Amino acid sequence: MYALRRNLRKAVFQEQGVPRYLIIWNVQKLEQVGRDAAVVKGLVFFEPRLVQFLLSLSAIKSQQLVVYCARGGMRSASVVRLLQEHGFLVSQLEGGYKCFRQFVLKQLQNTVPPLIVLHGKTGVGKTLLLQKLPDYVDLEGLAQHRSSLFGAIHKSPRTQKDFEALLVQKLKTLPSALPVFVEGESRKVGQVFIPAAFAKAMRGGTLVLLKVALETRISRIVEEYQICDEQSIQQMRLWLKHGEIENIVHMLLVDYYDPRYLNAMSRYKFVLELSAEDLNQAAAELIGFRNEIVNSYRKQSISK
Repeated sequence: MYALRRNLRKAVFQEQGVPRYLIIWNVQKLEQVGRDAAVVKGLVFFEPRLVQFLLSLSAIKSQQLVVYCARGGMRSASVVRLLQEHGFLVSQLEGGYKCFRQFVLKQLQNTVPPLIVLHGKTGVGKTLLLQKLPDYVDLEGLAQHRSSLFGAIHKSPRTQKDFEALLVQKLKTLPSALPVFVEGESRKVGQVFIPAAFAKAMRGGTLVLLKVALETRISRIVEEYQICDEQSIQQMRLWLKHGEIENIVHMLLVDYYDPRYLNAMSRYKFVLELSAEDLNQAAAELIGFRNEIVNSYRKQSISK
């Protein structure tokens, strides 16, 4: 039996990776002791904090709460009963986090919907375009990393478990029969790996190549990263003497990123090449392109 300690999490898919629409009360073990000693220790620890604890939850009392521990045993069950007695809508995560994790891993092995994969050089606007489309998976958004050397700037990269749980949740909201848009990535996004089944679906997806002018790419990179404030830019200019950020980005794109990207993309066969200068127009064209794919599926189905 275990004494209790509390750890309130507000559905941010932190290290445990439990769905974001739940407000979670995670009851973790403090130390292994006998049953009676555990009850006493739990009361000594928790009773003085009970009023403060309930007040801290008052703002979310009307929401559905889920309490979990490692295996869904007495630790979480006791907190569920306590909250129910005080009028909360609360249930216990059956099987605990261990069971939830097994569920996530099993779901990741399921068939992935057909994918339309957006490729393009760094700064072409793949993520910006993706967010204008219906039915998409933003892998970089789920990972909280831009999948580049400095991709964690202004981000809070997630763990592998968080990333996988978020991906499962996202896939469950998408239509299984319609093609889903996704940005082309390597097997890793920052420090997390794309699950094998999803990576395989990306490799076998319909590939679209986006193109924009070099100046547009530079502008979008500077705007997205917001590398530093004006004072810092002035300091960089002093350090680098010529130090315009645009010039630095231009050099990195032309001399570093583009050659590596072109080498990596040389093995791909793109079905469509599309200008992304106007993101709204590009989004409209991609939606029309997806409709053509869907109509093609239907014709093939009828002919069978």
